[in-house]
Amino acid sequence: MNWQTFLKSRAATYVLGAVLVLVMIFAAKILIQKYRVDKEISQLQAEVDKVRKNNDQLSSMIKYFATAAYQEKAAREKLNLKKDGEFVVGLPNTSGNDTIAENNLSKTSNIKQWFNYFFTHE
Repeated sequence: MNWQTFLKSRAATYVLGAVLVLVMIFAAKILIQKYRVDKEISQLQAEVDKVRKNNDQLSSMIKYFATAAYQEKAAREKLNLKKDGEFVVGLPNTSGNDTIAENNLSKTSNIKQWFNYFFTHE
């Protein structure tokens, strides 16, 4: 049996068809794997871009924290320091009184609050 007669036979058609199917299956697996790798690469690239952006923000913050203006501001706020010739004025904390008044108003009914608003001068 020579090659030409073998290639013309049904057995050769089945064998070559099976080989073709196997090649297509392997090619499909490789394409799927390539797609997954490309997708992972794009996700990692997005993460790298995010980390670089965050790194740039942190670098700019470090530069700002190293400036004399920030150090002076932080010393004034945290250490209660002042410049020569400056006067510091302390104001009373009124946030506690406001919450007490709001609690008292919320205990009274809405109608009574309106009556007090129009007819009494508190």
